[in-house]
Amino acid sequence: METDMGAHRRRATTWRVLVGATTAALVLGGCGATDAEPQAAELPAAAPSTTPAAEEEQAVEIVGAPDPEAFSVGDPQSAPEPGGGLYPVSDVHRISHDGPLAAPTLVRVALDNAVPRGTPVVVVSRAAPDQPWTYLEGDLDAGRRHVELIVSQVGDIGVLAMDRRAVLDAVREDLADVPALPAPETATASCVGSKAAREDGYGARSWKRSTLAWCFGDVGEGRTLRLTNTRSVPVRVSVPGVEAPATTGSTTEGTPWDAWSAAVGGGGGAGGTWLAPGRTASYDVELDPGSTLLATATDDARGRSVQALRSLATTLSARLRAFGVEGAPTARKLFADLLGERSCTRALGKDAVALLEGCAGEGALGTLVPASGVLLAPVLDAPVLRGALTEELGRLAERAAGVEQRIEVSRDEPTFEGLVGAYRGPRRSLVVGETGLVTERLAGPKGPVIDLTYQLADATGTGAKRGATATLTAVEVTDRTMISGTLPVVGMTGRFALDAGVVTPPFLGTTYCTAEAAKRCAG
Repeated sequence: METDMGAHRRRATTWRVLVGATTAALVLGGCGATDAEPQAAELPAAAPSTTPAAEEEQAVEIVGAPDPEAFSVGDPQSAPEPGGGLYPVSDVHRISHDGPLAAPTLVRVALDNAVPRGTPVVVVSRAAPDQPWTYLEGDLDAGRRHVELIVSQVGDIGVLAMDRRAVLDAVREDLADVPALPAPETATASCVGSKAAREDGYGARSWKRSTLAWCFGDVGEGRTLRLTNTRSVPVRVSVPGVEAPATTGSTTEGTPWDAWSAAVGGGGGAGGTWLAPGRTASYDVELDPGSTLLATATDDARGRSVQALRSLATTLSARLRAFGVEGAPTARKLFADLLGERSCTRALGKDAVALLEGCAGEGALGTLVPASGVLLAPVLDAPVLRGALTEELGRLAERAAGVEQRIEVSRDEPTFEGLVGAYRGPRRSLVVGETGLVTERLAGPKGPVIDLTYQLADATGTGAKRGATATLTAVEVTDRTMISGTLPVVGMTGRFALDAGVVTPPFLGTTYCTAEAAKRCAG
């Protein structure tokens, strides 16, 4: 290939030859042809060039439009300075067109310099200077010097590039530093009639945990177990065999608790109830003797997925604001919108990859953040984000064991302790056995009059004052003439009471006494 220096030397030599020849011709003409008119030396005519002149590269080029003469490109303007890891790589130009575009048009934008390999680029566009920027996906050519995209409207257009490493470092830090939700200000459970609720053999106890505040009481219509969530995030409460109640109380503001509960399948049934922070659930508890009820509060995999998704939504919202996106959704709104995506609810409880694809995939973000979703695509596609989200789910899983709390309500089999024994009165006797079986005999001057047998249940009370429910199982009448009024019949029930050594059965209207209280039964 000929160098520039060789060509220059030949051009200089040629000009010296031509000058020498011209001088000689003038000298000869002056000496030998004095009468002739002097003639100018004729130079050879230059041949026309076959190389086209280099055209200046256009900053913005309209490619293949059917009416190119209808387009005009304005002078360059300063590109926006978004920050947060985005930087301009071209000027902004205004594209105008005489009337609406007849069809989508291909536009090619020249960059200031070739961008480094693997650098994400995004096109910024707006219809008018008073409109917010829209962020569009563009195709970077092989030389990384031009970006092409198809537009459906004209206006301002430019190109930004992303420092992906810096952005991902910031995202990883933001994800780890998302502040915890505030705990509810008042998270206590209050019950009335706690002493009454513990009669009839009822008892309640709890494992050592601070997940739930609880109490066991008697509201007059039955015994109640009341549970209040003291955590800053919802907890799943399961009470098998008991209908899930409506919850009461207030929750902390700023978080879409209803969307949270709906996403994880809140409601009754086998899945239990999702109890938001500060909310209370009251369960009706009526147990048969010898039975037990267990209430369990857990932080399960679906709940942990929602906690991780909240951190992700908070991080993405912060990143959009750092990018300078006008009208970027708040963390709360983005979180609620993601929870509302059906693909997201199907991904809850799975791993980080499934959570990202289902809740923050291209389809979801394209719908929820149409003007700026393309800015988040390089972040969401990065392995570093999947790794950070996996770590977050792992941390939550490690803490889950410390969240689980169990509260047991039980009812003991009746022991009839304090009732067992023999009681007497004039010509009458009553015996209570250890199983609560009672035999009662009433006699007259001539002998037995009536014998009753009945079974006690639901023993209550302590000390000298006790009671039970009596159900009559057998009646044997020996002398009907000695009995006034209606005879008791099998199946009758009534209250059997003991007070300071005096027994009052429900069927014959008489009393029986211990030996210590015999004087009270003398009549």
